[in-house]
Amino acid sequence: MGITISTLDYPNEIKDRLCKALGYNYIIAEQEEQEYTLFTIDFDQSKKVITLEYVAGILADIVIEKLENKFINRTIKHKYQHFTIRERNKIQQLTIDHLNETKKPGIPLGKIVRKEEIIAHILNYLKQNHDLNIEGFVRFRLKDYLDDLNLAVERAVDDYIIEKEYNEFIELLKYFVDLQEPRISSVHVLKQGDGSFQILDRFENRISNEYLEGYLADMFEEEIEYEDLLVSALINVAPVRIVLHFEDKAAEKTVKKIFGSRVEICPGCKICKNNWEIT
Repeated sequence: MGITISTLDYPNEIKDRLCKALGYNYIIAEQEEQEYTLFTIDFDQSKKVITLEYVAGILADIVIEKLENKFINRTIKHKYQHFTIRERNKIQQLTIDHLNETKKPGIPLGKIVRKEEIIAHILNYLKQNHDLNIEGFVRFRLKDYLDDLNLAVERAVDDYIIEKEYNEFIELLKYFVDLQEPRISSVHVLKQGDGSFQILDRFENRISNEYLEGYLADMFEEEIEYEDLLVSALINVAPVRIVLHFEDKAAEKTVKKIFGSRVEICPGCKICKNNWEIT
């Protein structure tokens, strides 16, 4: 009783993993046929279940670690030639990040789910067949999996374009801010319970909300986010110094990108305390 696994591109990886997982309790014969390398694994019928599980796990790892990146790279290269090599590399990394995203830090849940699904397909196939070519199996038997990879690439491209346009817009605002003459010496920015922001002058007087109706609001037809309104207000006020009295990494990052060294993060003060009591 035995099965034959063949590969075009990954003979060393498959051989090393088969030998490590199965050891000397199995007979693993290697031969070459045209451009392919074949591994025949002989085992007793009593060991069929555990052997197929070992093999399925090994092949699933090869698919996830080797073939997946190759497929994603080829898809990006063929469908998105107008991007530079650096941009395509960025899109590939975004694709992998989307595939592996998880709500649990440090646990690549997406990869685990994909591997389990591939293992199930391989086991189902090997229960009815004795020969499996890894590249052909992925191409013809894992079409849903390949469709998911395609969708992940498309999502990554969309995210990259949005990020690129955002960064270009931020650079434009930064350039505009650098050209501006400062209007006031300093402002303090507080965050309210509803997510909106409040701006105080150096005397801790609230700056009129008319600044929140700045030119950014006229540039978008859709609903404006609080973060956009804050940036609009700060650009209109044009302060020399901006002190942020809140914890919001996204807003903090945006403000720092535009205003640079003008931005300070307050470690805690009377203004912060009063704002906590109000909110």
